Amino acid sequence: MSNTKSFPDCIKNALPEAASTISGNLTGYVLSGEKCQVVFWEVKKGFSVDAHSHDHAEWGIVIHGSCEVCIDGKYTTYNAGQEFYINPGESHSAKMSDDYKALDFFHSPDWIKIKQ
Repeated sequence: MSNTKSFPDCIKNALPEAASTISGNLTGYVLSGEKCQVVFWEVKKGFSVDAHSHDHAEWGIVIHGSCEVCIDGKYTTYNAGQEFYINPGESHSAKMSDDYKALDFFHSPDWIKIKQ
């Protein structure tokens, strides 16, 4: 897996940036389709996302670094190359490491808002 600090310009220049209200340390590049979104996430300095849920599935794969995901009270650490799946309605939170990169699929066309 890649250990670069950022996604290549071909991704960052081609996709709109996510409007993150979670942390200034989180940057996302959003690919939107008719029924889903794929987001290229990068985190410079680690942080946590509070517990939340949504009405759609979420699948992710860690590209660099690690994250500890808590799904319905069960904690699992995922490292580069490992993937996770969150069912619709499941409460989940996450703690990302420094220099974390991941790819997330959301089975929703508009869950992640675009930066204006």
